[in-house]
Amino acid sequence: MRLTAIVIKDMLRRKRRVLHSVFGVSIGIMTVIAMLTVADSGEQALRMELENYGPNLSVVPDTARMDVELGGLTMGSVTVGETLLDSSVLPEIQRVADDAIRADMGISDPGPIAIVAPRLYLPASVGDRNVTVAGVSPGEERAIRVWWDFAEGGYISGENDIVVGAVAARSLGLSSGQTVNISGHEYTVAGVLGESGSNDDFLLFAPLATLQQTSGKGPVVSTVDVRALCTGCPVEMIAHALNAGIPGIHAIAVRQVAEAELGMWHGMRAVVLMIASVTLLVGLFGVMNAMTAMVAERRKDIGIMRAVGASRRQILSMFAQEAILLGVLGGLGGYVAGLLLAMAVGPLILGGVAVTPVFSYIPLAVGLAGGISMVAALHPALGAARMRVADAVRTSS
Repeated sequence: MRLTAIVIKDMLRRKRRVLHSVFGVSIGIMTVIAMLTVADSGEQALRMELENYGPNLSVVPDTARMDVELGGLTMGSVTVGETLLDSSVLPEIQRVADDAIRADMGISDPGPIAIVAPRLYLPASVGDRNVTVAGVSPGEERAIRVWWDFAEGGYISGENDIVVGAVAARSLGLSSGQTVNISGHEYTVAGVLGESGSNDDFLLFAPLATLQQTSGKGPVVSTVDVRALCTGCPVEMIAHALNAGIPGIHAIAVRQVAEAELGMWHGMRAVVLMIASVTLLVGLFGVMNAMTAMVAERRKDIGIMRAVGASRRQILSMFAQEAILLGVLGGLGGYVAGLLLAMAVGPLILGGVAVTPVFSYIPLAVGLAGGISMVAALHPALGAARMRVADAVRTSS
């Protein structure tokens, strides 16, 4: 009879002890899988939040402020350098940002990786009220300001449409569908933004090309927001590449609160996994005790097998196979139990965020459980393999 068949028959004869061993391994694996699954869903939620913060980089003209003194008196300060950027710099910003991301992250996709969204800020008037109008590229701006929602109407769809911030709309008495004259040019209010608590609440947004033409400023912009379409993109390196490769600009890496939250989440995840590892150790000792008890119960069987010619390697292999089977059963049971626990408890921990299964953790669960069972069975198995026939028969008689 083959060793595998002997192992299976013996495990079926000792169902209760086998179930106890599988249960001990499953508890440890369940804890690890539940924590990893919840952590994975939480990290995905944080990464989505990080994406919603908008631009990773802000590009402004490279200007300096110089204090002016006369006879020991400070006369104020003047700005040295251009205060606007020529629109011809936008393709270069796109190229340098994309090349920096490809070089650092090994991306071969030739398509655009970063979103480059220019803005032109100009003072204007609506009746007797002074306002600030931001000229934007509608497609790029909407891709960056993903948190925008509309209290009324919708987004820019024509060259004479504008979108009004919540505070500006209340102050000017504007609503969706109205026509408004801004510094001598007629616009139609396409929509009113919901209040966001940002500077956008106070601005009016018009198509960049229209604002450049009506203001007579020509192809210039005030700032450029850059958003790299990857949460792990090397923002500081991109800023350095832009500053070094394009004269007349100053690129600043934007630090967001969500990055700090992501770092804290990673730290908490490590602590939770350390706690889960203690549960795994408990399962390891449980399997070791069960395997030791099995060896003690089977001393006579081991003696008979040795007497009929079984080698020590075969005895060792028999217990190793039993440990692997215990690990596979414990790993699969632990994964299922951990997934169910994560789906039940995860939304409570993550504030309603749904937990999704991570099937790539199945090999991890089975491998971890198998490793624990093998380590736990090593000492009892070596003891059984070293057992002499006479001692086994004498002890069991």
